[in-house]
Amino acid sequence: MCLTGWRIPRILLITLVLMGLLTPGSATAGTPERGARHHSPVVLVHGWMSSSLPFLAMNVSLRQAGYPVYMIDFPGQDNLVNAAVVAEVVDRVAARHRSRVHVVGHSMGGLSTRHYIKFMGGARHVEQYVSMGSPQYGSVEACLLPESGGGQMCHTSRFMARLNSGDDTPGPLRYTTIRSTLDVPARATWLDGGACFHDIPGVPHALEPASAAFIAAVRETLSGTCPGRFVALPPT
Repeated sequence: MCLTGWRIPRILLITLVLMGLLTPGSATAGTPERGARHHSPVVLVHGWMSSSLPFLAMNVSLRQAGYPVYMIDFPGQDNLVNAAVVAEVVDRVAARHRSRVHVVGHSMGGLSTRHYIKFMGGARHVEQYVSMGSPQYGSVEACLLPESGGGQMCHTSRFMARLNSGDDTPGPLRYTTIRSTLDVPARATWLDGGACFHDIPGVPHALEPASAAFIAAVRETLSGTCPGRFVALPPT
């Protein structure tokens, strides 16, 4: 599982803000394009050492399809702190739209989101959980990182042990995991208990949020269709 994040240079960030494509803040919102059909809102959750910027293309695509879109920027790399941020944003978005919310998390963002759903009451607000390249059962590489700097993703960490205790897919929401074939091992990205699983060939981990193939898969998933296959339990 690759842990490498990427950032767009500051000068490009400033340009995007001036162009109106990005609004500064912990949760940036985009409204549906005029004339587009309206759907439940979507919250995009970035991964380790990244930001909301890699989600810009997905943000535009989803807005064109009629989804109100919100992008989170985390204060750091602690999953417990970040789960609280997800809770604050999703709960606020759900109240604003009077609707349950789709949440799409990349890499570590998928783990923060799962913690919110499983332990912080998120199942009542989330309509669909979608992860992209998230190490659902941990990463060996993360064991080299400090606990609050990504080390919680280590496959032997207390955070991962608690997250994967009991039901992986609690609540009435739908669960989907999407991964690149470059994300290894494959088993680490699966969820037990009933979920849709979809593999996309050859996309580098850090580029998944901006990948046309991943964006298309997310749009298909949010429309209610499993882009891959639904299984009750992963194969052994």
